[in-house]
Amino acid sequence: MPKYNILYTTSYNRMMGGGQWSLYYLIKHLNKDIFHPIVLCPEEGELADNMRSAGADMIFMDTGRISHLNPFVIKKLVSIIKERRIALIHTDSTTETFYAGISAKILGIPLIWHIRGSEEEWFLDWILALLSTKLILVANTLSSRFKWLKGGSKLSVIYNAVDIEEFDAFPSSYSLREEFKISKDMALIGCIGRIEERKGQKYLIDAMKGVDNVKLVFIGNGDVEYLKWIKDMCEKLNVSDRVIFGGYRDNIPALLKGIDILAFPTLTEAFSRVILEAMAAGKPVIATDVGGNREAVVDGVTGYIIPSKDTLVLADRINKLVSSREKREEMGKAGRMRLEEFFAIKNNVQAVEKLYKEIILKCISKNLKGVNNAGFLQKMV
Repeated sequence: MPKYNILYTTSYNRMMGGGQWSLYYLIKHLNKDIFHPIVLCPEEGELADNMRSAGADMIFMDTGRISHLNPFVIKKLVSIIKERRIALIHTDSTTETFYAGISAKILGIPLIWHIRGSEEEWFLDWILALLSTKLILVANTLSSRFKWLKGGSKLSVIYNAVDIEEFDAFPSSYSLREEFKISKDMALIGCIGRIEERKGQKYLIDAMKGVDNVKLVFIGNGDVEYLKWIKDMCEKLNVSDRVIFGGYRDNIPALLKGIDILAFPTLTEAFSRVILEAMAAGKPVIATDVGGNREAVVDGVTGYIIPSKDTLVLADRINKLVSSREKREEMGKAGRMRLEEFFAIKNNVQAVEKLYKEIILKCISKNLKGVNNAGFLQKMV
C-alpha cells in the first residue's frame, strides 16, 4: 500500500520540553498505513532515540541560525526532499520553517508551520506565514499573533494532547512525600517546568507568605542565576522550610499523581502540556490568565484562572483548595473528564491527519510536484 512521506523538523537533539513530547506522541500514534514519518534534527541523541521508538526514520542536519541566508542549507534540504520523496513538511521552529519553507516553495511541496510558542509577534512571522501552506495553532488565543492574515483561512487550531493510556500506566510507586518526608496531613503544591523568570516562580514563592499547612515543590532545571535569586527570596521571606527544589525529573506522571494541586504562575505561554497532564492525574490547576491556559482550565470547575503576577489572588485560591479536600477532588475529577473529552491524543492525531489529507489532496488537484498516488489518497479522504 502506498504511503506519504512526511518530513518533520526540530531544532533539538533532546526532549527539551512540551513541544518535543507533542511531536513524539503525534508520530507514535500517526496512521503509518498512510503516512511515513521522517524527522530531521541536528544530531544523534535522546530525541532521535525517542522518535525511532515512535516509528520514525531520522535525518541529521544542523540548519544553524537565521543570521543570513545560507544557500547550502537550502540546497541540502532540496536534495533531501527529492531523495526521500517528501509529500509534506511539518515544522515547529522558526529556523527550520524558514529554510524548509524556501525549499518547499522551490519544489512545490506543501508545508505546515506548527506554532507551539507564545502569542507574542516575531519580526519574521509574515515571511514564515508566506512560506507556509497552513499554520497550526495550539490555542485559539494565538490567532491574535496573526491577525493580519486576511480571513484566517490559513490558520487551524489543534490543541496539544495527552496519551491517556500511557499516562495511566506510568508506574506510580515513587513518592515525593516519602523522598522529602512530607506529612500526609500537609497539602503539597507542585510547580513543574523550566526555572526561569518568564515562568513566574517568584510570584508563587511570594504567595507562600499568605498560605498555611502547605509545602511547595519546584520540579525542573533552568536559569542558574534566576534559580539562585528565588532561593535567596525564599530565605528573605522565611519560607525556605516549606519550599523544595527537586531539580529535573523524568517521571512527571508519577510526580503529578503524588501532589494535591498544580500551580502554574507563568507570565507567557502558548498551551501547556503539564496542565493537561495534571488534569490527566485528576489534580486541580491554578494557572495565570495567559496564552491558552483559559482554554484548558475552566475557572471554578477544574481549577482557577488568576491574573498574572497577582500574588494575593494566587494565595487566596491556594487557601481555598488547601482547606477543602472535597473541592480538590471535585475539581480533579472534572479536569480528568474535560481532558478525556477534548485533549486525548486520538483527537489531536485525527485532526492533524485530516489536515494532511486535505492539503495533499489539494496539491494533487493542482498537479504540484512531489505528490504521487492521487487515487490512493482520494479514497482515504
